[in-house]
Amino acid sequence: MSDNNSKSVILKDFFKRNVLISEIEDILRFKPDTLIGVDKVSSEQLVANGIKSVADLASLSVANLPEIRDILPSMLQKWVKIAQVIQKNVKEHLKRHKKILLTGLDNGGKTSILAVLQEKYSIIKSLLPTRGVKREKLDFFGFPIISWDLGGQVQYREKLYFNRPELFFTEADIILYVVDSQDPDRFPEAANFFREVLKILVELKENPSILVVLSKSDEDIRKTLQWQQNVTTIKNKFISIAEKFEQFGLDFCDTTVFVRETIMQMFSVALKKVSDTSEIIENILEDFSHQVEGKAASLVSMDGLIFGSYTNTDTDEMLVNNTALLLQTLSNFYNSIGLIRENSISIELPLNGFTIRGEKLFEYSDLHIPVYLWGLVENPKKLEGKLDYFKEQLLPLINLFL
Repeated sequence: MSDNNSKSVILKDFFKRNVLISEIEDILRFKPDTLIGVDKVSSEQLVANGIKSVADLASLSVANLPEIRDILPSMLQKWVKIAQVIQKNVKEHLKRHKKILLTGLDNGGKTSILAVLQEKYSIIKSLLPTRGVKREKLDFFGFPIISWDLGGQVQYREKLYFNRPELFFTEADIILYVVDSQDPDRFPEAANFFREVLKILVELKENPSILVVLSKSDEDIRKTLQWQQNVTTIKNKFISIAEKFEQFGLDFCDTTVFVRETIMQMFSVALKKVSDTSEIIENILEDFSHQVEGKAASLVSMDGLIFGSYTNTDTDEMLVNNTALLLQTLSNFYNSIGLIRENSISIELPLNGFTIRGEKLFEYSDLHIPVYLWGLVENPKKLEGKLDYFKEQLLPLINLFL
């Protein structure tokens, strides 16, 4: 029995027999009368006093309980204590997952990004706008992630998310705010919604990392002056808004569903922002790059997660990361048709005076996903004898990445 299922069984004992628990995170939104011992009349009195869910019950202080007609203080105290036990167990479970919140206007590309990440390409054309909240428990890069895709239609923004913001915007590790880079007519609306999201976060005293995702940055569009102007407009608007709130720093990423590597790199940036070990990994890569006299170094899993990079220039970082992702995709194809995966993968560019080479260090997670250390070097022989030293430093950090 999985930890998720065993936790569900334990918590189910607090609820009436006809209550179905499919997802643990739903439990805190259950009405009071789903709890054993809470009758319908008492539940109606609780709701009349603003206590509409198990989470509301748990938020009450046992030392300062409200007086509610027809409910004995001792009974209310018991229900509050039970709700607090439930809430504690649910939160302990959720702490083992990272909560990624996708939000933005409707038709921005949020659900398509998730589809590409899960390699569900066939459904992209038939995707309908997300209605309300779509919550998924996903296994991204071997790590458990809870993704919350908030539908962007105005009725949900006004009547659902901002009416009960604590249900959606609390305890998010990172917010991916998706903007359609090809729709300048809606940039003001997207910016206004972004401002409202930041206001809610301030009110809730939440301070998640924020990544603004410029979706639909397709290869042919990127070459146009219009797209470049769109990107400048978006960045100016959003940076101006964030500066007024001080506590929020922004990063931007371009993505297109037609190039999966852009989605992988965007999520790599997102996960690194919420990792406690990513900075240490990048310090080790800096040391590695200096020792092999390289221009850039990167640690990349075979499924596309970039754990960290070190480089002096953006061009070198783009070179080593994009080459790593493309060559690893080719390696995955070879492996899928029965060939043995090579421990060393490289491409030589003699006219440019350098080699990009990846060396398999180890595997991570229960899925046994290979991890390669990539270097952009002028002399590949400098790599010899260096790998075991850095392997010993990096392996424990990868196992603690999230």
